[in-house]
This record gives sequence, C-alpha cells and structure tokens, in this order.
Amino acid sequence: MASTTVTSGVAPAWVRRASSAATEPEVLAAELAAQLAPRVGDLVIVFAASTLEPHATARAVTSALAPATVVGCTAALGFADGDRSTVAVALSAPAVRFGVGVTQRMAAAPLSAGRAAVLAAAAALGRGLDQLDPERHVAISLVDGGSTCAEGFCLGSAASVPRIGMVGGSSSRMAEGVNGLFANGGFLVDAGLVIVLETDHRFAVIMSEHMQPTAKRVVVTAADPARRLVTELDGFPAAARYYQLVGELGATGPDDPRLPAAFPFAIYVDGRPYVRTVRAIDGDAISLAAAVDEGAVLRIMQPGDLVGSTARSLAEAIAQVGALELMLSFSCVARFLEAGASGVSAALGRVYAEVPTVGIHSFGEQIGPLLVNHTLVALALGRQARAS
Repeated sequence: MASTTVTSGVAPAWVRRASSAATEPEVLAAELAAQLAPRVGDLVIVFAASTLEPHATARAVTSALAPATVVGCTAALGFADGDRSTVAVALSAPAVRFGVGVTQRMAAAPLSAGRAAVLAAAAALGRGLDQLDPERHVAISLVDGGSTCAEGFCLGSAASVPRIGMVGGSSSRMAEGVNGLFANGGFLVDAGLVIVLETDHRFAVIMSEHMQPTAKRVVVTAADPARRLVTELDGFPAAARYYQLVGELGATGPDDPRLPAAFPFAIYVDGRPYVRTVRAIDGDAISLAAAVDEGAVLRIMQPGDLVGSTARSLAEAIAQVGALELMLSFSCVARFLEAGASGVSAALGRVYAEVPTVGIHSFGEQIGPLLVNHTLVALALGRQARAS
C-alpha cells in the first residue's frame, strides 16, 4: 500500500490506510507512522501480526503513532487490498470524532464489562447514552479472542446502546502467536474495548453470510457453554451424531478436509441464521467458536457462494452510503480457510480490493448483541456527508 504524502499546508485525507510486513516492533511502528502521518485528535486502529512480541509492539506503536490515540488487537492475518501481516487505519477530525472505553478482567462479569466499556466511550466523547443518535453515532468493539466470555461482552455492550449500530470482532492469532488487545499503551488480555464514533458522513453496518441451511437439525441435549463445548446432540454423543449427519450430506468422515469449515452449525434468531463454527472435535465433544446452550436447536449449514455473496454485500453498502472512504471489516478466519480450501482466495481478494478495505481475519464477529462465526461484518464509511 502506498505511503501517505503530506504536502506543506495541505491536510491529509481524513481516512488513511497503512500496512507492513515488518517482523520487528520498532520497524513496524516506524513504517505505519510514515504512512499514516498521525495528528492530534486522530484515532488509529492497528491489527498487528500475532507473531510479534505483543508488549514491545504495544509500546512501539503507541510511541511512534503519537499524538494519535492507538487501539487495536492481534491478528492471525490482516487484510487491506489483499492479505497482509499488519494493517492499520487512521481516522481524523472533524470528519470523525471518537471516544474509547476499555475494560479489563472481563471474565469476572462480562455483561457488566461490556456496559462499562460503552459508558466510558460515550463519556470520553462527551455524550450520555441517551444522547447517542443512530444517524450520527456507531460503535465498534474489539474483544480478546482468547476469552470464552466474549459473548457476554458483546451482549452487554450492545444492550447498553440498542438505538445505534454496533459492529466488531475478536482478536485472533496464528498457532504460534499471541491473542489480545492493544490499548492504553499496553497489551491486554481478558479485555474488551468499545469505540463510539461520531460523524456527519454517511455510514452503514453490514453483515455478509454465505452459508446455506441444510435439512439437518439437531437439539443440544448436553453442553458446557462456558467452555463452548457441545457433548450431546439428540441424546447421542455429539461427535458421533455430527459425523452421521454430515455423512448424509456428503462428508466422507472425520478425516474429510472440508470439515469443519464446510459444515458449521447455526442458531436462528428472528428467522435468520447465525453461524457457530466447529473449531475442533475431541473425543465425543464438539468445540465451537461461540457458545450454545442446552436445549438449543441447531441447523447444519453448508457453503453457498462465498465470493458472490461478499460482492453483493459490498455493493449493498455502496448503495446505502455512496462512494466509500473505508470498509472496516471483520471476517472470520473460517472464511479465509474455506476460501483457500475451495480455491477462491484470489477471487475473494479481488472483491475486497474493489473497496478501501482495512480489516482482520477474526476469531468471532460482533453484529449487534451477537457474537457470530463464519461471517463478514463491516462498518462502511461514506465519502460524502449525510444530507441535513
């Protein structure tokens, strides 16, 4: 991605994007600073490669990107006009104003942590919750993807501001990497944060799903939601029942390379499916990327048109807001893996490259109060101001 050039007397654009493949925190921070030209009052969101030493990365980017406010998270992989190691975006006033709220020790009370983060973010913006306007305000969340309490944080944050849109995602990591957030100059685990944006520019929150329902349904008859485990389906050991049903859908068994990306579960809320990715199968238990409760009815899903559905969702965003200045995106790691397994990575990358994207391949995506999987959620920021 080309560096931002600042000409004397000419202010840089209010959205600037950057990327880096650097493997040393100080080098990474310097490259991002050169591209973003941070200023007083800027917000910089960094999705940093999870293989970097996290504490050194937090210190380096906070220092190099000063005087901007810097937040972000680890990423298994970022993307911006293609998959990148580290990506970042700077947002500037007066087009965008913001407040940030951070909560730690999330596991102790995740619902309260979500609400506290929203309250702090609104207060930092100089607003009470009742002053947040769905036409001018939108919330972005980041949550520690290594925590099994992310669902509670998402619910608590969105329930605090039901009138405005909320979109976000969970930090992610490579197998050998770390997982957590960057905020307040440090690296945080068991934490969540909320950004409340205020803007007169047109914006929209979008969600793109491509998984299609099959005819197979199951009832969760035993589960451990706190650990995101399902141990029984329809009264049978969960793994055996799952393998039986996906075998009827064409899977060839436990060693089928399409599992688990090809056959996730979904819960239905108001007639719409929200996917729960199968992360692993260990003995009789199924580990999911988001919790489900005993008694839940799950539908087994199968892939639809990943590339086409993504292209349609981005086109819908443009139809809502006009020319785009930014598509801040949270796309499930499972989508990335599926694209690779099905040979459509290049085609999907071309779709993303058609819009000014900065995003993360996440361990879970927040849309409103829900943590979902195998989904793309995004905040589309338009170039034009909203008509008054």
